[in-house]
Amino acid sequence: MAHRRADAAEVAATFEALVGPWVNEMYRAAAAIVGEVDARDVTQDALVDAWRGFGGLRDREWTRPWLHAVVANRCRKHLRSKRSRPQLIAIELPERGVSDGSEMLAERDRLDRAFASLSADQRIAVVLHHVIDLSVPQIAGALSVPEGTVKSRIHSGLARLRSALELGDKR
Repeated sequence: MAHRRADAAEVAATFEALVGPWVNEMYRAAAAIVGEVDARDVTQDALVDAWRGFGGLRDREWTRPWLHAVVANRCRKHLRSKRSRPQLIAIELPERGVSDGSEMLAERDRLDRAFASLSADQRIAVVLHHVIDLSVPQIAGALSVPEGTVKSRIHSGLARLRSALELGDKR
């Protein structure tokens, strides 16, 4: 019995050492995909999923992309179950000399609405590439899709964002 506890403690310590440095980044990804309101729950569920699937991680170099794949899957499940727009997303707006708070809120709302128009797969690809800074090959490997699919999701997601933001300017 003591041997099993020692093994379990060793696995837990290994898990913590490999996953610990990426927890804040996992949260940022979840917040960008599902919104700040639900990001903590999604991240917590993703950590439980990662713990359960940890034995299947063969190459420790793929820990970061693998964790983001787990977060992406949890986000996808969450978006399917909720079928709603995120409250706020965690994408930073560039400073453009916005003079008052109402302009900043209006800009934030425009970005939230544009981002909410993306499919879950587009959100995930755009966030993992542009917010988390994973490479296309890392995203493709983590999500088990071809690199061309990742590129397409990023391209179509950004095009849809541009279009939604341009339409917002014309209103």
